[in-house]
Amino acid sequence: MRDEQVTAAAQWRASRRVLLRRMGRTGLGIAAGVPLAGWLAGCGQQSALSAVPQPSLSPTTARPPATATPDLRPVTIGITGDVMLGRSVNEQLLRTSSLFPFEHTADALRAFDLTVGNLECVVSSQGTPEPGKQFTFEADPRGFARLALAGFDIVSVANNHSGDYGKGAFIDMLARLPFFGITPLGGGRNLAVAHTPVIRRVRSTTVGFLAYCEIGPENFVATPSTPGHAWLDPDLMRADIAAVRPQVDFLVVFTHWGIEYQLVETGHQQALARLAVDAGADFVVGAHPHVIQPDEIYHGKPIVYSLGNFVFDLMYGVEALGNVLSLTVQGSKLLDWKLRTARIGDFGQPAWV
Repeated sequence: MRDEQVTAAAQWRASRRVLLRRMGRTGLGIAAGVPLAGWLAGCGQQSALSAVPQPSLSPTTARPPATATPDLRPVTIGITGDVMLGRSVNEQLLRTSSLFPFEHTADALRAFDLTVGNLECVVSSQGTPEPGKQFTFEADPRGFARLALAGFDIVSVANNHSGDYGKGAFIDMLARLPFFGITPLGGGRNLAVAHTPVIRRVRSTTVGFLAYCEIGPENFVATPSTPGHAWLDPDLMRADIAAVRPQVDFLVVFTHWGIEYQLVETGHQQALARLAVDAGADFVVGAHPHVIQPDEIYHGKPIVYSLGNFVFDLMYGVEALGNVLSLTVQGSKLLDWKLRTARIGDFGQPAWV
């Protein structure tokens, strides 16, 4: 039964990817105001299979034995830095029915088997700004469809803006993301859920993701009985990694840390990244500083300290540059990794450099 569920999930992901590409080319769904979830529901396996000629089998014809040959093709993963859909980005999103703010990058994002980003805002129509917080970011729920159309499969909510409009708006966002085929990472209705990994099996490779934040305010942090994000506590992270490590071939830890606009990582970031690797992470990648920070190899495992911004308005100079990380993985082996740079333009929209 588990194998059947894995196969069904893989087929659903493949159908979703095909649909996203078609919608991206034709402008369907979003321009018409149709929720992506409805399009996905209408793109079931039956209609696709019915167009394929099927061999006729008489009652006496033996069915061929099922093949157990694993699909060993590598898996590609794309990870972006901060995606902030509020402020003027949201105003432009409401004025358009296109791929905005992913008009120049969606094709590349959808080409990955798995696409992950840090969702640096709350997407909801609920709540009010957190009292006393200087910057609060909320995007209209139409942002869900834009994220889905751009190909995002997983978004980290372990950051200092996912709780900007209160716990109710945060929970509303977590509940609605799955209807658009997007899984939230690093947050949940309580501490246990917030620290639960997202695990995806693509072909013969199982990839796990954990996400953490150590940027205040700390009232965003999940507790045993209240919703929020996963705090970057060294002991909890070590325990999370130990728990998920036997379940996956390859493990990515996505962190929200560092000092804003500082071009070099701190010793604290380095210590936490190396702790994650020592505990069993295969790749550590960070965001939050709003600028690109260096990368290094530690015990054979890559660490990228900050990807910088991806979608974010009012950023100029080095702040307008961000990297997208691409990984190619086969089982437990990292075959390749690289960084592709994008520059933010009008209304926070990125384009490849």
